[in-house]
Amino acid sequence: MPLNYSIAMLKNPQKQDEEPKAYAKSQITGELTLKELGQQVASQTTVSRADVAAVIISTVENMIGGLRAGKQVDFGDLGKFRLQINSRAADTAEKFTAANITGVNIQFVPGEDLKDIFAGMSFSPVPTRAATRALLKAQKAGQTTVDISGSSNSGGKPDGGGGDTGGEGGLEDDPLG
Repeated sequence: MPLNYSIAMLKNPQKQDEEPKAYAKSQITGELTLKELGQQVASQTTVSRADVAAVIISTVENMIGGLRAGKQVDFGDLGKFRLQINSRAADTAEKFTAANITGVNIQFVPGEDLKDIFAGMSFSPVPTRAATRALLKAQKAGQTTVDISGSSNSGGKPDGGGGDTGGEGGLEDDPLG
């Protein structure tokens, strides 16, 4: 099954004077819920869906505890999770305090099974969500032509088209494009 993508015109945030350039944005086509995942795993094993969900929930809780304790959580061939700190600079090490820390992100390092995710993968271009909304609006209004210039994203702002890394985005409007 191909991965759907749309094209967004985006400016380089470090070079605002340059013209926007075309980038691919993945289009999420749905969501695999915990219930659905549990049903799939249960059908492939001797474990019940409830047991699968309980193990996943407990795994996440223990993962959070491990991360908060400063540990890297290793899921084998899936990958590793660890925390990464964001901070404001201080002029010297002596002037740096915990108040300079502005946030914490979870960093994911893919394992062997995910490193080759692109091998054999195909891609299929689709309209952005903004262009699709414009088309549906025009159809409902009985129009035979559609102006998508407002949804073409020529100004370099995200258009709600989905995450650009595949890990982001969703079925709702995504402010990241």
